[in-house]
Amino acid sequence: MTIALSIIILCTVIALGKLLGRCKIFGISLGVTWILFVGIVFSHFGYVLDPGLLHFVKELGLIFFVYSIGMQVGPSFFSSFRKGGVTLNLLAVLLVLCGVGITALLIKLTGIEAPVMVGVMSGAVTNTPGLGAAQQAYADATGGDPSGIALGYAVAYPLGVVGAILSFILLKFLFSKSSLSNHSAPSSAESVDALTERIEQDALAHGRKFVHRKIIISKRKLNGKRLGSLEFEKIIGASITRIRRSGIEIMANADTILQMGDVVTVVGAEQSVAAMEKILGNSVKKLDEPNLIAFFAGIAAGCALGSIPIHFPGIPQPVKLGLAGGPLIVAILLGYFGPRFKVVTYTTTSANLMIREIGISLFLACVGLEAGTGFVDTIVNKGGLIWIAYGAIITIVPLLICGLIGRFFMKLGYNTLIGVLAGASTNPPALAFAGEQDKNSDEAAVGYATVYPLTMFLRVLCAQLMILMMV
Repeated sequence: MTIALSIIILCTVIALGKLLGRCKIFGISLGVTWILFVGIVFSHFGYVLDPGLLHFVKELGLIFFVYSIGMQVGPSFFSSFRKGGVTLNLLAVLLVLCGVGITALLIKLTGIEAPVMVGVMSGAVTNTPGLGAAQQAYADATGGDPSGIALGYAVAYPLGVVGAILSFILLKFLFSKSSLSNHSAPSSAESVDALTERIEQDALAHGRKFVHRKIIISKRKLNGKRLGSLEFEKIIGASITRIRRSGIEIMANADTILQMGDVVTVVGAEQSVAAMEKILGNSVKKLDEPNLIAFFAGIAAGCALGSIPIHFPGIPQPVKLGLAGGPLIVAILLGYFGPRFKVVTYTTTSANLMIREIGISLFLACVGLEAGTGFVDTIVNKGGLIWIAYGAIITIVPLLICGLIGRFFMKLGYNTLIGVLAGASTNPPALAFAGEQDKNSDEAAVGYATVYPLTMFLRVLCAQLMILMMV
């Protein structure tokens, strides 16, 4: 098959999958995962691409996908452990371990091959990087075809989305109206409001008009600066109260490290805020230029890190972070520590999303084209239907267990709880459902973002370890 024809097939699969992703059934959409199913259909009818080409494009897509995720969550990764983040991440870790435990138990009880069940587990929690990590670990350990993992993933994925949402609906009955939100929990917004009120009163006392304005940090020299060292309130008479970074709003304090691309809320007298605007830059145009040096250097470092064998006692094969785990870790570290060493890692949200979507689209298209040959036969003749039931168990049972723990032992509000559970399941459709429960609250989004990075890393690592320990 010619290169031109291969590209035409890949692009057609992606385009049709994205088109179908716009469709909703009972308000639920499988989104980008439709690309996987379209690829399976094409492969079933004989549109099979060169295996070497498929493997290269699949791995490249996976690297782009996980690296862009790491760059997005990296800036707020370590700060997420503060102010209740440890508790939320502990709940997320428990959810991951619970799913792994149930998967291991099902392997022992059913006799289904471990690679297939690991694929079912990855599909049940909608974790595409876990699928990629499991496939690579299996190929490295056995040299065999990892397509069975993709089949398990494809079968379990749809119910993984639906099962999570059903679990959230069931959990809602445990909450009264007064406990849907974390009204009793101390809020950073309260501290911000107090600061805002103080600045406003000071401005009024001096006969100045109080204003607040969102300003983008576009001055390179401010990248990596500690907010307290700049003494804006003392010198200029205006203060930064909130910072929106990577889609998440955080409270600003003296220890906050500023980064290019931060959208900050500045409060103070109108003249002072205008002066702050000049200092910070507020130029969208300066941020449009992509920082490709940091991007590709980070990917190279991530692939190198992922290739280093790590030996664990009791595991016959050395563990590698692989092309999913290595770039993810480097991206998180670079996103967080880069500005401290004056490395500009900022990428616009739209650019990051474009890279991520291209990566995941290429990966899923290739996985579908690889797995499609035996998909129908597996479902009809090889017990594939029962895999759906096992996937439902892996999806729903851990969510309900951890939901009960979060409600009765950790006293979490409903919105925060389902956000954490969606993040721990790495499930964007579940997050969309959670956000719809209270459109005036960002508790679900904050909970999701707090646990997502650690969970993503654990999902990737656990998928690899299960393959290496059970194959």
